[in-house]
Amino acid sequence: MTPPLSSWLQGFRAVSAPRRSLVCFPYAGAGAGVFRDWASAVASDTELLAVRLPGRESRIGEPPLQRVEDAVPAILAALGPLGNRPLILFGHSLGATLAYATARALVARGHLPALLAVSGRRAPHLPSRRPPVHGLDDATFRTRLAALGGTPPEVLACDDLMELMLPMLRADFAMSDAFLEPDPPPLPVPILAFAGAEDTEATVEEVAGWERLAGAGFSLRTLPGGHFFLHGQRAEIVRCLTRGIYETTIERRPSFWWQIL
Repeated sequence: MTPPLSSWLQGFRAVSAPRRSLVCFPYAGAGAGVFRDWASAVASDTELLAVRLPGRESRIGEPPLQRVEDAVPAILAALGPLGNRPLILFGHSLGATLAYATARALVARGHLPALLAVSGRRAPHLPSRRPPVHGLDDATFRTRLAALGGTPPEVLACDDLMELMLPMLRADFAMSDAFLEPDPPPLPVPILAFAGAEDTEATVEEVAGWERLAGAGFSLRTLPGGHFFLHGQRAEIVRCLTRGIYETTIERRPSFWWQIL
């Protein structure tokens, strides 16, 4: 495995002269390792990097963050050594929010990402349809995790492991629950959105709401599966992110075409 570029970024395969970097942001409760298997699907000229937040994996001893805004400066610092290389930002669920906030910060610095790709997350201006999760009692919180389907049953059943993970999980859900931008301005960046056809956490309509923020073109891909459809659709998502020419799947909305340099 390629050593971490910093405590915030993990690479999984050495690329001698990458033409672009695909930077992946994990969902709540996950670490960089959820993207390890993606390396085999990424083209040889693309560097795959995954963001690792405090409180998990090699950073298990660090206090987790509870606000998206607190993570962005460190992520920008970690991306700094990549220079002007084209960046594709991909995030799922909470990761989509982190990718979006990072894209905004990069734009403010004059470094426009080649693409912002968001997956399984309602648009930033849409409020959640459910009450906040992070403050639930332990039993109800674990039931909620089980319903989402992203945590293995054997992990949920292990009290010692859950005691270790709960502070990080609660912090991630606090970060996710709190993020709302009632009137966000458009981004001068193409946005590609992925939605799970059976996802009840972020419906296709809610994911389609990202079009409002797309100042340089928008495309929506609806894929089979529930909230964690990204695991079963990895190859298709990577293909779209790194090799695609996109057409919208939403009727009466303009398509966009783009090519990563």
